[in-house]
Amino acid sequence: MLQLDPRLIANIVGRDLIAFGTGGLGKTIIPYLAQEPDIKLHGVTNSRITEEDAGTFLDTRLPIRSLSAWAERMPDATILLCVAWKNEASSWAACEAAGFQNIMQVPVDLVDMLQVNFNISRNPCAHPMFSLVCLSNELHDMHKATFSEFRSCHRGRTVAVVGTGPSMDYYAPVQGIPHIGVNASVLREDLKLDYYFLAHYIPEWCNKLKNYDCIKFIERTDWSVLDDRFPEYVIEELNARRYFASEPSRDIRTNIEYHPLMGYYSIIFRALNFAIFTRPKRILLIGCDCLKNGHYSNGGGDGPMGANVKYSLPIWVEGHKSFKHFLGMYYPDTEVISVNPTGLKGIFRDMYTKSYLEAHPELDRATCEIFDPQEFKEN
Repeated sequence: MLQLDPRLIANIVGRDLIAFGTGGLGKTIIPYLAQEPDIKLHGVTNSRITEEDAGTFLDTRLPIRSLSAWAERMPDATILLCVAWKNEASSWAACEAAGFQNIMQVPVDLVDMLQVNFNISRNPCAHPMFSLVCLSNELHDMHKATFSEFRSCHRGRTVAVVGTGPSMDYYAPVQGIPHIGVNASVLREDLKLDYYFLAHYIPEWCNKLKNYDCIKFIERTDWSVLDDRFPEYVIEELNARRYFASEPSRDIRTNIEYHPLMGYYSIIFRALNFAIFTRPKRILLIGCDCLKNGHYSNGGGDGPMGANVKYSLPIWVEGHKSFKHFLGMYYPDTEVISVNPTGLKGIFRDMYTKSYLEAHPELDRATCEIFDPQEFKEN
């Protein structure tokens, strides 16, 4: 069997592990983990198993037991979630309900590598290099058509990247600057977006976009769940442009004509990667709360990712820190201002609107820099 790269399993070596997940991903991942001498994998479970002894998993000889049985035997063990991303939140909740304190997702780079290897073993004629060449050509052609005209188009200007966290309610739109929105930001009536990014098919938002005058970017989501993909006629109706994102990779690239947009499991990073490609002198981060605190007042739900917020939060914060490091290396002449920061406090330059400070008397005004929209206004 394939020998795993030690770098891909470094975070799980030395832990007492119980694998959660017996579906397609579990069947792909667990046999490889079971044969690694440095990985202490004690058994397998999922949320549907009720027996204390339900046999063994495939050819691994690993015992299959219920969550409650494992919690009684090994309460301090780490649950390793080997499930599809759409099932992570419910699986995490089931493990917490059983009393487990240590829960982690199987490393995404390991999943990516093993799934490729698994597909080769099932169909040796379908070599991944063929698919990679096709995807590389498609990405380059698509991104040249989608992004090339925007290279450095906002050089020297201020641009705003608009998320949908509750702090967006306290933002009075700065006049004259480009606004790059995502998800439910399109529903805010007093905010005119110039660009818009969407990764998941939400009919309400797409209906709003039909008569919305802005440049629309729709993610190519062949990796996503079937009911989450965009019908081709919707993309045609919206006159939208297509793009690739880099999940599960967390690379950030300067030239998005040749590379996918930034990953980190949030649409906001696609918008940020595009924003810096336009070469502004300043980026305003609006509504990028990075907290499990809901959405701005008119935003409602924020699509199918909402259930995975608990798992996603540390990844989002890591993404913003990585973006800051990326700017320091390649774009030190661009400043990022986080307007009404909550979960991102202390990462970029923090500024607060007066309305936000009035609604949050617990903040020390003497230490808060005030954000005045008039100071950033452009003609």
